[in-house]
Amino acid sequence: MHGLLLMTIFSSSYGEPDSGIPLNNCMKQQILNAAPTATAADIKQNCQVILSSENLAEDKYSVTQERKAQEKSTKWNPFVITPHRSNYILPYSHADGIQHSTYPIDEEVLDNEEAKLQISLKVPLAKDALFTEGDGLCFAFTLKAFWQLYNDKISSPFRETNYHPELFYSFPLVDLFDDSYSTLSAGLEHESNGRTQLLSRSWNRIFAVYTFSKDNYLISFRPWYRIPEDEKSNPMEASGDDNPDIEDYMGNFELRGAWKYGHQEITVMLRNNLKSTNYGAIELNYSFPLWARLRGVVQYFNGYGESLIDYNHRVERIGIGFLLTNEI
Repeated sequence: MHGLLLMTIFSSSYGEPDSGIPLNNCMKQQILNAAPTATAADIKQNCQVILSSENLAEDKYSVTQERKAQEKSTKWNPFVITPHRSNYILPYSHADGIQHSTYPIDEEVLDNEEAKLQISLKVPLAKDALFTEGDGLCFAFTLKAFWQLYNDKISSPFRETNYHPELFYSFPLVDLFDDSYSTLSAGLEHESNGRTQLLSRSWNRIFAVYTFSKDNYLISFRPWYRIPEDEKSNPMEASGDDNPDIEDYMGNFELRGAWKYGHQEITVMLRNNLKSTNYGAIELNYSFPLWARLRGVVQYFNGYGESLIDYNHRVERIGIGFLLTNEI
C-alpha cells in the first residue's frame, strides 16, 4: 500500500512547477504515518500547508510542524475540536497507593482496579498573527478523572476529578537550531479537584514550555512558578492554601519526550523536586493502531502527583485502553 501510494505521489507531482525537493521529502515522511484511507492528494495538500504555513525549508520538517499544519487546516471549523494534550480512556487499570483516608467513608472500601480517562482540548483566541508569523493565543482545558467503575459496593463513583484550565501564548523559534523546529510558550494555569475544605486541592502557576522537535521525535521542558497563597489558620477555612507542600512532591518542572515510529508512538514524562527526598514521577505510554482513528494504549505511572488528592502519596499504576488523539 505504501509503495503504491509513493508511486502515485511522485508520478502526480513530477514536472509540476511547484514540486520541489522540500515537498517530496515531506511526502516521504508523511507516508510512513498516513492513515489507511489517506490519498496522494490528501498527503500532498497537507505537506503544502506544512511548508507554506511556517515557511521552513525541507530539512526542518518535524512531527510538531506536521501537527501544527493539521491544526491550522481545521482551526476555524466549528465542527472540529482541537486536542491539546492526549485524549484517552483506560477502561481497566490497577493502582497501588490510592489514599483511602481521603474518601468520605471510614472503611477502606476503594478498589485498586478502576478506570482512568483524560479529555483535553484547546481553542485559539487570535485569528491572525499577534506579533510574529506562526504565533498564537490559546485557551486550553484538560479534565482527568479516576472512576471506581468496578466498585459496586459504593455505586461505582468517580473517586477524583481534576480540572486544569490554561491560557497561553506561543510562537515558533524558527532559526534557533539547524535541522529542527522549536517553539516557546508561556502562560497561566490553574489546577484543582473542585472539592471543598479538607478534601480541596488546588494551585495556580505561571509556566513556560520550550519544545524541540526534529524528524519523528520531540522533547519539551516545562518549568513553572507557583503563585503564593495565604496560609490557613484553620483547615476548615474556605480561602487559603489547601496544599502548602505540593511543590515538595510535584517539583518545579516537567520533562516530556515523544517518539513516533511508523504507526507506533512512545511517550515519557518525568518530574522531580531536585531535593534530597527525590520525590517525583514517571509516566510511560505506548500506543499503537487498532482500527480507523482508534488507537490502543498501555500506560504506566509511578510516583507522586498523578491526581491532586494523592499528590503526597506514591501511586503505581498500569492500565490499558484506547487513545483518541496522540501526544504528537
